[in-house]
Amino acid sequence: MKFKNILMNMLFVTAAGIFLAACADTDAQYELAKVGDPVLVESSPADGTAFEAPGEQTILVTYDKNIFFPSAKYNQIQFTGGKVLSAIVYGVSNTLTITLDVTDIENPTTLTIPAGLVTGPNGSVAKEVVINFPGMNAPEIPEQPVAATSAKAKALYAFIKKNYREKTISGMMANVAWNNDESEKVKEMTGKYPAINGYDYIHLQSSWAGANWINYADITPVKQWADNGGIVQIGWHWMAPTKEIVESGDDDGYAVTTIWEGTQDMASDWSNNIQLTDDNTKAIMEKAYVGAKLTVYITNVASGAQGSIKNSSWQGFIDEEAESWEYFDISGESYTMTLDETTLEDMRANGFIISGHDYTVTKITVETNGAAANALDPLNDYSYASGQLFDIKNAVTEGTWENKFIQSDLEKVATYLKLLKGADIPVLWRPMHEASGGWFWWGTDADSFKKLWIMMFDYFKAQGLDNLIWVWTSNGNDKDWYPGDAYVDIVGRDLYGNDAASCFNEYRSLYTSYGKIIALTECGFSDYTNTTVAPIGEQWNAGAKWAWFMPWYNAETHAPQAWWTDYMNSDIVITRDEVAF
Repeated sequence: MKFKNILMNMLFVTAAGIFLAACADTDAQYELAKVGDPVLVESSPADGTAFEAPGEQTILVTYDKNIFFPSAKYNQIQFTGGKVLSAIVYGVSNTLTITLDVTDIENPTTLTIPAGLVTGPNGSVAKEVVINFPGMNAPEIPEQPVAATSAKAKALYAFIKKNYREKTISGMMANVAWNNDESEKVKEMTGKYPAINGYDYIHLQSSWAGANWINYADITPVKQWADNGGIVQIGWHWMAPTKEIVESGDDDGYAVTTIWEGTQDMASDWSNNIQLTDDNTKAIMEKAYVGAKLTVYITNVASGAQGSIKNSSWQGFIDEEAESWEYFDISGESYTMTLDETTLEDMRANGFIISGHDYTVTKITVETNGAAANALDPLNDYSYASGQLFDIKNAVTEGTWENKFIQSDLEKVATYLKLLKGADIPVLWRPMHEASGGWFWWGTDADSFKKLWIMMFDYFKAQGLDNLIWVWTSNGNDKDWYPGDAYVDIVGRDLYGNDAASCFNEYRSLYTSYGKIIALTECGFSDYTNTTVAPIGEQWNAGAKWAWFMPWYNAETHAPQAWWTDYMNSDIVITRDEVAF
């Protein structure tokens, strides 16, 4: 028994020795080698890449080996452009997936993963990782408008530029284009007036024909708006003839009416004259229009001859440009006065007197509406739609009837715009909008559109209209239609039914494509989507920082009360009482 116990003890000791030796061998053979720290390989988006839109963004941070990250510590990751929503390593992976709520895409931002927050195998520690995201490329906005030189117009441009991307200016389109009724509705809904009222010369032909329901020569609503601190925008849905205007002698599609015809010598001592103060003359002048030409045909003109156009009190007319018609040098076969509202009103009431010395009068005519055989009906014979007779390519080609019509209409609109210049009212001038859409006659050929825009620009500049800030309206992805930086101050966009994200995408596209101020020049309800454009607050928060916004008229449809009250009283929206320029 003793022998057995001794033997068992010996076996136990031997086994223990073998076991210990085996353990020592295992440690030597299988000890894990030290592993290097995880090292950043790349990120997606990559360092130096700008965010294209605000909102939820996913950042993939990839290391050179599998990593470990405690998801509960996501809030220790730092992001200067918004919030970190989550961070996780899915399964066994070398990629950390970070979800951000990006609110600032304008300024440079950084994402920082502190040292030690990410670890690798065997407790290795990753160093700090910093990923930089630059802001959107901010274009350099010109300091001065391209053509406006009047003090008020330059001050208005400076006011818009100063507030651009810091605040947005409220606006409202006028109903039937020449009143302030829709803005009054906004005042009732919100307690404040929008800052901009949008007018339109859409009814030019009717106004020029003397229709009693529209008269652009009466600038009362515009002046009232401006006098109360409001900003004026005027567009032009340019109506073109749907019938060819066939010339007939002196007739360019409007009547040229003879007031007097005969032979009357104007003696060198001023003793002769032609008194046209009778009822027949007054009746003819009733059919004349602002901008019509009163022409005196002459012959036997001696050296030093002078003409004179006097009122019924025998005083030379003083027109709205402060030009005196008491006496003036004459030559050639005729002399002409272009009638403004003041002179025409006097002539309609009292007639006029032709005088002067050392020449002979043979005929006196005035342009009138409605008497020519081929004069067009201002209500039924004009359209702004594409697919009609009027051809924009011909419109910019000299010698065509379309070009003569264009020149005539430019002269008419210039006459009306001069009334606003005379009242020292600066104008956000927005003609021929949405050209690339193709639904207007001016939108059927890009090159011709640009030629027409520049033709208008040059003509108005030559007419001394230095109160215009030029607004070109994009229809999206249409840079081929852009007239050029030298002819545009502000780029607009018209959006109906778009949600906030879509509005931002449209804004971003224009913001990064043009070095100009960007505005939401029209907005409202879409019959196609059966939705109203996102409230301006949602658009702003999404990143669409329009210089101004302007719902189309009929506020109940395009911008109901809930739409207006969303942000009308917020710090970022400028109302009429806050306009200062």
